[in-house]
Amino acid sequence: MRPLNRPDHISDTDRADYQQRPAEHDTLMAQTAEREARLEHDLIAAYDEYEADFSRRTPPPHPTPAARRRSRGR
Repeated sequence: MRPLNRPDHISDTDRADYQQRPAEHDTLMAQTAEREARLEHDLIAAYDEYEADFSRRTPPPHPTPAARRRSRGR
């Protein structure tokens, strides 16, 4: 005897496969979300590291006006 909500042309195996699809989809979506979160975290960490490294650098000293005058003519 077949279940009442299953059409005649769908086998029990097909019905079971169909019912399994949402769970597989949810698993794949969770894996995708986890991977995206890791990538985002890694990107933010890399930017923070770059920003910290850049802020530690000291800018080159600016020449004083007197130093420019001395180097022009001599």
